[in-house]
This record gives sequence, structure tokens and C-alpha cells, in this order.
Amino acid sequence: MVKGFKTHEELVALMESRGITTDSKTIDIIKRESYYAIINGYKSPFLDREAMQHTAEDVYREGTAFSQIYELFLFDRDMRSLIFPYLTRVESILKNAVVYSFCERNTSPAAYLDRENYTTAKDMLFPKTFAGSKRDEHRKNLATLMKILNGKLAINKRTRPFVKHYLEAYGMVPLWVLQNDLTFGNMEHFYQLQKRGVQNDACKIVGEVSGNSQRITPHDLLRVFGVLVEFRNMCAHDERIYCAEVKGARLDGALSLIQLVLPRDEMIELALSYRALVGEYLSKANGPILPSVLSDMNMLAPNIEADAAAMSAASDPL
Repeated sequence: MVKGFKTHEELVALMESRGITTDSKTIDIIKRESYYAIINGYKSPFLDREAMQHTAEDVYREGTAFSQIYELFLFDRDMRSLIFPYLTRVESILKNAVVYSFCERNTSPAAYLDRENYTTAKDMLFPKTFAGSKRDEHRKNLATLMKILNGKLAINKRTRPFVKHYLEAYGMVPLWVLQNDLTFGNMEHFYQLQKRGVQNDACKIVGEVSGNSQRITPHDLLRVFGVLVEFRNMCAHDERIYCAEVKGARLDGALSLIQLVLPRDEMIELALSYRALVGEYLSKANGPILPSVLSDMNMLAPNIEADAAAMSAASDPL
């Protein structure tokens, strides 16, 4: 049965009936924020699982305060705000690398519309865990990509001004121009359908940009796309990331993949900002839950190689 509407006062009473301590700020907070976004989104670490075995209602750990749940909500929001700009930088770098690599090998402005310039089902790159029909997946993905690319070339009310200009002036939009109208997800599928030479070239460019000593393989880059596209979208749509898992990667894993792409100075900047944010919340944590959550999620010391260099650089005298 769908639950009925509740006033702010009734929501406060509901929380208190379930063992959540509220205070004078609680109503003001749920007026600004969605009660359901805070409670339903961030209640899990605070629930008393043992007590809930005997009831259908939520039961919270003794001592749980609404302010603690809200604290986790704010931490997650600030973490999204911190990481999102770097994910958009990753998106830009990957788009540029893949499009340049394709256009260098396929010089015609309309080459991206020719199916012959894409890989076959036999040679298509798949995640190592893929267990479906490669032929069916190739057919579906290529058909979808062609529909998206051709759809961008039809002038309508959603056509971007720069695309419209090229269509009206030249009758065609080169891929290096159209890339700005393609999403991160579009580019993930475009990359997956490339011939191995294009993928290898893109990996080389990404390695040169990042300056990372680790060799990047086409499979590595496919995983970067697969994980970071989802984390980017979660950040853009205000979804939880502190406990998110995408294709086996949690936030610490996503940071390691970001490191494969970002230039080292930007990665150091991210590492320093990440440490500062975590340190800020730990210093003002209202109870043990937030530190415990961060520890469980490996967010206290994520595997970012640049972090050590960042901290060292920060302590060097000018």
C-alpha cells in the first residue's frame, strides 16, 4: 500500500517513534531538503538489523540522531560536488582521445556514419565478465549508435547551434565537432565499437595526457568508461555515491580509474581536496557512525598513488 502524505510535524513524530532523536533544527532541514532523500537514502548504517527481525518497521540503533543521518547526507553531497568536475575532465579527455584516434585513421568527415569503419562482432571489445551473445550485442549496439549519430544530423528544436551551423554551412558535421553533442555514455559505446588500432591509439594518448607509468590497455579503457560513466551520472543526478558500486568498483576504485586519465597535477589536486573533505567531516563527526562508514567503504585511505606525492608536495617549503 502506498504511504499517505505526512506533514513536517508528522514526519518528526514518525522519526521519534522509531528511535531517532530530533532537535529544533530538524523541521527547518526537512523543509529545505526531502525527508525521503535523507532518511530513505542514508538510514542504512543506522538501522538496528537485529531488532528489525521482529518487526516490519524500521528500528534504529540506540543513540541515533537525525543530525547524524543528515551529516552522512551532507558528506555524500559534498563528495559528489568535489568529484564531479574531475569526472567531466575525464569525460573530455576520453572524448578527445577517442575521436582524434578515429579521425586520424578515417579522414573523411562522414567516416563515422559508415558501418565499415567499425569493428566486427568477432573483434568487438567486451568486459571480461560478459556472458551474452557477442553477435547480438554488436548488432544492437551498432544499430543504436548509428541511430544516435544520424539523429544528431537532423535539424529540429533540440539541435545544438554549432551543429545547425555546420549542417547549414557545409551539409555535414565532422566528428571532432559533433563530439561536443555526444554524451559520455554515447562515447563509451563508440569506443567499444572501434577497431583495435583506434583503441590502441586512444590508450596511448590517454597515457601521454596522464603521465601515468602504468600501461593502459583497450580493456582498461573500456572499464574506465564503464565505471566512470555511471559515477558521473550519479553525481549529475544527486544519487548516492558513498556506498555505490558499479561493475564491482566502489568510490575508491573509481578514484583509481580517474587516476589513469587525469594529468598528474589535477590528480594531486583531487587527492588533496579529497583528504581535506574527509578530514573536515571526521573532525566534526557527531558519533561513531560516519567514521565507521568511511572505514568500511575504504574512503579513509583510497588507493590513489598521487595522494602520497600530493601530501609530500604540500609539506615542501616554498
